Amino acid sequence: MRGCTLCGNTPVLYRKEHEGVVLGKKCFLTSVESKVRRTIVGEKMLESNDIVAVALSGGKDSVALLRILHKIEKRRPNARLVAITIE
Repeated sequence: MRGCTLCGNTPVLYRKEHEGVVLGKKCFLTSVESKVRRTIVGEKMLESNDIVAVALSGGKDSVALLRILHKIEKRRPNARLVAITIE
């Protein structure tokens, strides 16, 4: 298999639905973060003074969402992010 389509590094993901794009770890993470950010901004899901609660199950999806939201929230100083654990 060839390297990452964008940077040439070792691939970690092959996206059939995106014309066979192959992504390395860093490019994959950047891609996911960009899609989440575009959705949040486009749908106006996070405003300046919002408090956002993320329910953490301990699984990779909720942890990834918390990490991405934390990066976005840092750019909105009046917004607040709260993590809630679930058993």
